[in-house]
Amino acid sequence: MENTSKQRVMQCIIIAVFSVLMLLISITYIPCFEGGCALAFISFFVIVSSLAVAGILFYPMAKAHDAVINDTELMAHWTYDPKWQSQIITYEYEEHKERNKVMLIVIDGMILIVAFVFMIFVPEGGIETGIFMIGIAILMFVVAKITPGYYRKQKEKMPAEARISRKGLIYQGKIYPYSGFLYKCNRVTYKEGKKPVLIFDFFQLTGGRIYDPFEIKVPVPVSEKEKAKDIADTLFSH
Repeated sequence: MENTSKQRVMQCIIIAVFSVLMLLISITYIPCFEGGCALAFISFFVIVSSLAVAGILFYPMAKAHDAVINDTELMAHWTYDPKWQSQIITYEYEEHKERNKVMLIVIDGMILIVAFVFMIFVPEGGIETGIFMIGIAILMFVVAKITPGYYRKQKEKMPAEARISRKGLIYQGKIYPYSGFLYKCNRVTYKEGKKPVLIFDFFQLTGGRIYDPFEIKVPVPVSEKEKAKDIADTLFSH
């Protein structure tokens, strides 16, 4: 199974390298009061953010993914009906498009406002800086429109399965370590019904002592109910 978190690490590094080049260009060729300082600040922010996300978020997830895949004592490994998987992927695709739409309205809107401020109120270099920032906004628009379809195709290649280990959970090709930077899995519960599920209860710290809970529901094959109950009873007992 492909470790997508490793790909995310490389993508963050590529973005950081590109931003370093932008930072050097802004320092070397663009005077500070003609937009150079603004471009330098944005580039530096992207560099720090990209490396932080790679090191704090994606690298630990990449390690956890390998740990689960290589675990010789998996608690469960379940595969699902491809039709069911297709329905889930379609739902997530629509959800991804909606999130990107909101992101574009907020971030691209801010970039465009700043760009027009430079073009109107900065007499020297303002137009060039504004055009550059508009280019960034256009690039973000294109990326936001492309990525949902890209990730949908990537997920369609993933096996319709769940791997449950004492080291983490892999569900629909995505890794969920039981603990990480500002988040943790509190418990696992089994819910009976027509479609029994294991519910992994996570929380993440989103602010000063603000805990934002979220759930990962893993469908349980009918023949695996007893194993699922055992997982819920014993997973965090050691």
